[in-house]
Amino acid sequence: MIAGGLAGFAVGLLLAPEEGQKLRRRVAYQLEHLADQLGAFIDHLSNPDGSSEARRTGDQLVEDAREKAQRIRDDIDALLGEVRSGSASRSTPTE
Repeated sequence: MIAGGLAGFAVGLLLAPEEGQKLRRRVAYQLEHLADQLGAFIDHLSNPDGSSEARRTGDQLVEDAREKAQRIRDDIDALLGEVRSGSASRSTPTE
């Protein structure tokens, strides 16, 4: 949506047969309008209706996945630590 708006804006500027001051006013208006639309879109994305059951379920699934991923990382770190300590003790020359 944003890319399409910017492309249309650029084409409009290139094809605009208006004088300098009129063109600058038009560009300023278009930029303000685009900024307002972009701001509203970002607000909508960052503050969706969080009260829906689907949203709560999705948030819970994401949190569960994060916890499981952290447990897997911890297990991998523990295994790597064991492997490193086993390799270090085996590589120590015995006299």
